[in-house]
Amino acid sequence: MRLLIPLVCFACVVSADAQSIDSEWAAFTSMSNVTDLLVDGFDIWAATTGGVLHYNRVLRRYRRFTRLDGLAGNQLRSVAADSSGSLWFGTDGQGLSRLRRDTSTFDPPFLEFRDLSILSLLAHGNRLYVGTSQGISVFLIDREEVKESYRRLGNLAKDTEVTAVEIHDGSIFAGTPDGVAWARLDQANLQDPDSWKSKPSTGPVADLTAADGLVHAGSILGVWTYDSEEDDFYHDFIDRGVTAMGALDGVGIAATYAGDFVLRHGRREWQRIGAPLIFDVSVASEAGLSHLWLGTADGLRVVGLNAPSVPPPGEPGSSKFYEIALVGEDEVWAASVPDDQQRTLSAGAYRLADDTWTVFDKSTGMPADELVALETDRRGRLWIGSWGWAVSMLEANGTWVHINSTRSALSGVPGSPGFVVVSDIQRDTDGNMWLLNELAGVAVLDDYPPTQELLIDQVALGLDPGVDFYRMDIGPDGLKWIASRTDGLILLDDGGTPFTAGDDRFIVIDEDAEPRLTSNRVADVYVDDEGRVWMATDSGVNVLTPDFDRATGVLRHATWRTYTTFDGLLSSQISTFEGDDGGNIWVGTDAGLSRIGADGEIDFTLTQSNSGLIDNRVKGLTFDSRRGEMWIGTFDGLSRLRVVASEVDEGGVEGFTVYPNPFRTTGRRELTFSGLPLGAALRIYTVSGEPVAALQADPGRASVIWNGLNDGGFLIASGMYYYVAEGESGERTRGRFAVVKGSP
Repeated sequence: MRLLIPLVCFACVVSADAQSIDSEWAAFTSMSNVTDLLVDGFDIWAATTGGVLHYNRVLRRYRRFTRLDGLAGNQLRSVAADSSGSLWFGTDGQGLSRLRRDTSTFDPPFLEFRDLSILSLLAHGNRLYVGTSQGISVFLIDREEVKESYRRLGNLAKDTEVTAVEIHDGSIFAGTPDGVAWARLDQANLQDPDSWKSKPSTGPVADLTAADGLVHAGSILGVWTYDSEEDDFYHDFIDRGVTAMGALDGVGIAATYAGDFVLRHGRREWQRIGAPLIFDVSVASEAGLSHLWLGTADGLRVVGLNAPSVPPPGEPGSSKFYEIALVGEDEVWAASVPDDQQRTLSAGAYRLADDTWTVFDKSTGMPADELVALETDRRGRLWIGSWGWAVSMLEANGTWVHINSTRSALSGVPGSPGFVVVSDIQRDTDGNMWLLNELAGVAVLDDYPPTQELLIDQVALGLDPGVDFYRMDIGPDGLKWIASRTDGLILLDDGGTPFTAGDDRFIVIDEDAEPRLTSNRVADVYVDDEGRVWMATDSGVNVLTPDFDRATGVLRHATWRTYTTFDGLLSSQISTFEGDDGGNIWVGTDAGLSRIGADGEIDFTLTQSNSGLIDNRVKGLTFDSRRGEMWIGTFDGLSRLRVVASEVDEGGVEGFTVYPNPFRTTGRRELTFSGLPLGAALRIYTVSGEPVAALQADPGRASVIWNGLNDGGFLIASGMYYYVAEGESGERTRGRFAVVKGSP
């Protein structure tokens, strides 16, 4: 039986700036990268690589929607509105989603387009024209089905992707990487390639717009405009390439690769407008306003006459979350990359405070974007290790101090003394800060500025200079365990004297020394309260119970256990570990999150399919004991799972564990018991103690929904009822609720 304490706070108050949240799960993604947008009066709807971003110009407030809200996927490529007011969102391989604006709810995803990128959407009457990575499909809105698909557009290559779709004056136009194609809609068979005309000479078309009675195609070669009399496109603007097309005061306007904007004044007459240079524009609005809304890689922008100001949405630097740290009582920090192997994805570190993200990267004064390790010192100051630029420390007054090799015992990599890599940082029980100094050794500082410090040189103690030091954890006995991506697991014994040289030793546990080790490529190490050492490898989990004699330097492995897919894991590619207050070990893999109970057995695995997990590729874990929450960093967002009891009430009515209360049976509404221990059993009784119904939460779920029927299948009578929720450890929570027959 496992110890899981029941949750006492069930109603969460969510500000308009918060991201997706329910009673158990919350999701956070970066919605800075806008791929498409729709302007509808005072509402701006943006498709982003992190979900749907909605901005209301009157309220000046943002709302966000992710797959936790029912969206098919977070990677969005397109958006359109139909005549009923519903919004349609195209994903990158996860299907098509419809948002009903009147209820702010999503229909179940339409999976006809699964595994296809939906690059463009256009609603026209009862039809939704879907531009995909394999041509155009016609989706009938009322029947909710695909009518037909056009996979060969004129002389363009079959199954060419369609980046833009436009309809004007009875013709449909398609922009593709191979050029532009068009056809009359009144033709009998648009599936026939001969029904289409095409013009490859336009070059790759990024966008299409219909403005002032004309259709414009923006391409890498400029702007091409359709001449209806000639039934052909001519080169209208040739000075520079175009990334997006829109309409300003009803006239065609182009965003160029040079960052400026040119407005059409006549045939082959385009003039630059007075606007700041804005690069990486992916989409421009077509609402015909006196100002132009833009989607960029850095968020929403707006230019033009009387352009409204747009408050920053407060997004994380990206949706990649690796190392996670809790700072103080209300801050969550995350690193965007684990090392320099993903430098193109580096976005610094991000802080979540007061429902707003702040990014710390090179553009804001940090020495680098490759910030990889997070830890707080005894004074609550945050230390951030970087790949090449040592450590940055955040003082209480908000200023940063950069700790490099000239200010500490840290050392640069061989041949580049100024390139100092700190791949991990841990604080021991005495408050000393231990820094993995890649290709140099392990540095320890008692404080900063330090009064005592030492670099434990790996070469001087017999290790090869190329041995990788990647992650570290410190056991309850003070032993340091180091995960190496090349050489397995390494034990560092400092002799109990961290600042005295001469009594330190490294012991390597690799496949040669220990055949039971499933791989030398160890990505993470975690030491639990019992002293067991957990290793994350690319061939499963390895767990050893060490028996180390400091006097003799002999290490014995009292027990050794492995977990792979044969034991119930969905993947043997293990990335990270974390423990909770119940003695459970949470295992992050590239296929989901598994929990191993205190009895050593796998309790369950959480994935996108069976839970609110934002992405299956788990990269970082941190448990908040104070609030009973597990923070889960993934390759496509950050999830927060409410696991056990919270010591703080974050909103709502204290003790409000069941809703609606009273439960009115007219209309057969459902009753929800929320915030229970994961996988709890729940029993309902009458006031006289007679059993009414027995319910069971699914593995990994902290809520149960009840339809009001007793175990015999009959609707219960009005009255007062009691319930008891029992966790796996036998811990119980009690409460009561009322049942009333009739309408409110």
